[in-house]
Amino acid sequence: MTNDKLYKLRQKINAVDDQLLDLLAERASVVSEIGKHKDISKTVVDLEREQTILNRLLQKTNNTYSKDTIIRIWREIFQASSKLQTNNNSPIQTKRSIENIEIYKGGKSNLKGADNIIKLSSNENSLGPSPNILKKINFKDISNRIHRYPQIDGIDIRNKLSLIHDIDPNRIVLGCGSDEVLLFAALSFCMDGDEIIHQEHGFEMYPIISKIVGATSKYAQEDKNYKVTVDSICSKITEGTKLIYLANPNNPTGTYLTKDEVIKLLKAIPKNIILVLDGAYSEYVLEKDFDKGFSLTDQFENIILTRTFSKAYGLAGLRIGWSYSSQKISSILNKVKGPFNTSLFSQEIAIAALDDQEYIEKIAKKNLEVKNWFEKELDKIKIKTLPSFGNFSFIETTDNQANKINNHLINDGIIVRQLHSYQLPNCLRITLGTQKEMETVINSLKKLQ
Repeated sequence: MTNDKLYKLRQKINAVDDQLLDLLAERASVVSEIGKHKDISKTVVDLEREQTILNRLLQKTNNTYSKDTIIRIWREIFQASSKLQTNNNSPIQTKRSIENIEIYKGGKSNLKGADNIIKLSSNENSLGPSPNILKKINFKDISNRIHRYPQIDGIDIRNKLSLIHDIDPNRIVLGCGSDEVLLFAALSFCMDGDEIIHQEHGFEMYPIISKIVGATSKYAQEDKNYKVTVDSICSKITEGTKLIYLANPNNPTGTYLTKDEVIKLLKAIPKNIILVLDGAYSEYVLEKDFDKGFSLTDQFENIILTRTFSKAYGLAGLRIGWSYSSQKISSILNKVKGPFNTSLFSQEIAIAALDDQEYIEKIAKKNLEVKNWFEKELDKIKIKTLPSFGNFSFIETTDNQANKINNHLINDGIIVRQLHSYQLPNCLRITLGTQKEMETVINSLKKLQ
């Protein structure tokens, strides 16, 4: 192409850009007029209206721009339009999605004026980590190295994980807790205006992460037992979908998809959509149809499996997790991961914890034993639990009764999780503690009857 031809084409683009500016100015004028008729004390954003606009435009579009590009362009226009309708004179502003984040608070960890509390609100391993860890750790050696950075890529712990699980260490990515790896996935594959699907009553961090990257959440509905289905997930897929977060088993409901259901989902979704299967509670599941392995990453390039040391391993305070995926996906995640993102101490302790797999098996069996006893006792006092497969029991009742149970237990120094933040005020999630702690809970609840 000659320079003259290229110049003329660029001039043509300039003219089109000028027309676009004029059209945007006209749209802004109409948007500002609409804003005068809205109640800005509430919200100027009408997500249903925005989706209706997108649906209409996607039906009309017939050009070489991809449909997901059209979605992102218009969502950027929606964001700019909402700013025209708000009176925010602060020089410090952020994107609309971050303004709407409700900060994750987690379960309560203390009660004012109470010392000897029983904390059953955060799904921690109440039995703690393997007692063999302290025998293996050379604290003097660690103290001599704390002025140095840890391994930049955690190669020692990745090699240990590869031996335990018979997987490729080069496809493991470490995170400061598995939460950080979940964020890596969204940062890697989503742009402003893209869409992320997650379960309607799933882990609170999924919608928060979606907002951080400027993505729009699409909620897959659950059945009467709070289990998400493959069909409900697929029904939410659009041209803008880039990521699916699925906790397996789910927090806070404890339901799970079988290996066959996960495979069905992976076969049903487009290959450009990444499925993030969050296995924070996978060690607790003893059902034969549940997949604890990592072979799906060899069958499907578009899956990320995450694990954590915070639950069954009892190392929540050290904040260390990891993911396993295809070579292509892991290489992308590593580009997002910051250097030295897991500490020297957490790496060393986690390696020691991996040496005691018998302890993890004991934890899973003890968890089931306590769970079966606790739920039978709840049934005797007419408190309904639904099937769940984590280290917690999931109680379904009425809003009023959930409040009564929660407040009564608090008065007895027992903290559980009423699920208002999950839009389930009629439900409670009670972490399974020691046998003695759960006996205390039952004795307390008997006084409520």
